[in-house]
Amino acid sequence: MNLTSTKTLFASLIAAGFLTACGGGNATTESSAETATTEETAAVTYTVDPTSSVVAWKGEVAGVYGHNGVIEVANGSVTAEGTQVTGGNITIDMTSIVPLDSASFKDEEGRRASDLVGHLSTGDFFLVEEFPTATFTIKSQEGTKVTGDLTIRGKTKEETIELSSMEVANGALTAEGVLVFNRQDYDVKWVHFMKDMVLSDNIEIKVSIKAAKS
Repeated sequence: MNLTSTKTLFASLIAAGFLTACGGGNATTESSAETATTEETAAVTYTVDPTSSVVAWKGEVAGVYGHNGVIEVANGSVTAEGTQVTGGNITIDMTSIVPLDSASFKDEEGRRASDLVGHLSTGDFFLVEEFPTATFTIKSQEGTKVTGDLTIRGKTKEETIELSSMEVANGALTAEGVLVFNRQDYDVKWVHFMKDMVLSDNIEIKVSIKAAKS
């Protein structure tokens, strides 16, 4: 082998080694990126903090006036892949109904806030003694809509929460949204026919959830 051939072979070996090294580097970089992406989209479960979460409710009477208040979250969890909600379950304590529309109440029999709570707890409405909790089981999210099964008084129907905000960061999940349901679908009705007619069928629920990575 002459000197020229030797130089050519040596240059070829160097080039092959350089290409191999570059190829190995790209594979490592791609592998690291894939791992990071997988970690970002892996399903994470967040446990709801009942003390920081709020459910507000509102119902109207013939469009003239209405009642509004809050009710406590008993417990729950939300599963998300990245910023996409994929599952979860929120349990509401139906024994914790509190009216806040103080202007609607008077200190007289039948007109007190406690009278309204008592009536809402009966079979005319939520039959709390038999059904002390209500639940929302999350099924999927598409854009700002979270779809799930709402269960009240043992009746279950698919409903949708329209999100106004949602953030998943630093091991925490926060979300706010509105769900409007037809009370007739859940046998929430005033047994007196004429009285039931003056009540709006729609009940609005505003949900504010704060949860931390389990």
